[in-house]
Amino acid sequence: MKTSSLAEIAPDLAQAGAALERAARNARRLADQTDTPFYVFIDGKIVDLRKLEQESQIESTDSEPATQRDRM
Repeated sequence: MKTSSLAEIAPDLAQAGAALERAARNARRLADQTDTPFYVFIDGKIVDLRKLEQESQIESTDSEPATQRDRM
């Protein structure tokens, strides 16, 4: 019995993953350009990924040791 690959059975479906990745990159780029939220599912919750990243950058900046200039 011959096994068929997904590309042989449904060529459009075989390319769907790559198309979804391109669409996600384009949506993220648009959100960055227009300063709008970029919502995704994380652990079953809808989260604004841009806001989450900004918060994590603020936390990492706050946890960095103070420079000598900051101490003056």
